[in-house]
Amino acid sequence: MMRTRRTHILSCLISLLLYVSPPLKAEHGPGLDLSFGGRVKIDAIYNANSVGGARTSKSDLAFSPTGILVPETNRNSLDANIRESRVWATLKLPVGSNSLSTYVEFDFFDSKKDSSGRSHVANEPRLRHLYSSFRNFTIGKTYTTFANLSSYPEINDANGPVGNLLVRQELIRYNNSLNWGEVFLSLEKGESTFSLSTGGSFQVNDDQIPDIVGKIKISDSWGNLSIAGVVREINGDGKIVAGSNDKQWGAAISISGRLFISSQNNLRFALSYGNALGKYASSNAFNDATIDNAGKINLTEIIGFHLAYQHWWTSTLRSSLAIGAAYADQDTSTAAMTINKMFASSHLNLMWSPLRKMTLGFEWLHGYRELENGNDGHMDRLQFSAIYKF
Repeated sequence: MMRTRRTHILSCLISLLLYVSPPLKAEHGPGLDLSFGGRVKIDAIYNANSVGGARTSKSDLAFSPTGILVPETNRNSLDANIRESRVWATLKLPVGSNSLSTYVEFDFFDSKKDSSGRSHVANEPRLRHLYSSFRNFTIGKTYTTFANLSSYPEINDANGPVGNLLVRQELIRYNNSLNWGEVFLSLEKGESTFSLSTGGSFQVNDDQIPDIVGKIKISDSWGNLSIAGVVREINGDGKIVAGSNDKQWGAAISISGRLFISSQNNLRFALSYGNALGKYASSNAFNDATIDNAGKINLTEIIGFHLAYQHWWTSTLRSSLAIGAAYADQDTSTAAMTINKMFASSHLNLMWSPLRKMTLGFEWLHGYRELENGNDGHMDRLQFSAIYKF
């Protein structure tokens, strides 16, 4: 309750500042730079096959692979929301010959946790980013260093295709620009997710060693390419099986980027593999490990990818075709056969920007989910989105 109250107060203060400050950028004192911005996004979504989960999960409003029902129910749903609307603020403070920059951003996709520790989307303001940057260092909450943001396709959906790595979490990051590209090294928030023998899942996020992430990125006129790796400790910390503190170290690698085929076409991609991908891939669609009744941990090997082709029909009209898939090799001798085995998705859209700050988009999404016992389910979604940036 206290956290919700503080979030509401901060959100109201930002809204008040946006209202009383006509210019979006103003200087306060010598060298102090304060700016505001954001976007309004309206989504209208029709699901040909409604997705599962509690109503508070709002899985019908943002694609979640685990929300595809198995077996299918053939129940249609129609809804609209503004949850992807955002407000942000940036403060730059001169420090000697350098600048200390702080960035904060909110949307309206706040989450609440159920009894198993899983997060479910609610309707309240949610902190997306809050970090400070000084020289080569960034400290706070933002996108993981493991991801290459330029490889993410332009789509209407909030969560993106299966196989993406768009995780936001607390981190300390160092980056350095060299003649041939950039080098990144970060320590990021550690947490572990487990598939239980009962068929449920559990998340442990305290007493965790930080994830160690490194990345190199090469950029040129042809586009960019990055290679990233992560090393993690998966640790039950005695939270699941009393007295058992089994832990395993795992690692994963990802190759991703964006290639400009011509002035009208580009290709965006990511390919990831490892036994430490669980929480990073596809919004934690697979857990990091299975755990038996004695507390023994077995890491889950996961491979995932997404590929997106974008074509610009005119200077304001473009389309993207994106596909993605992820597969997990899990220890089914200790986990239930109802756990997830494979996911896939495809997106096809048409985006139009009649004004520089406005985009209208129509998109078709198809999702697929398969369990270890061979049962599967499908979902089709049509989504119209209108975005205005300010």
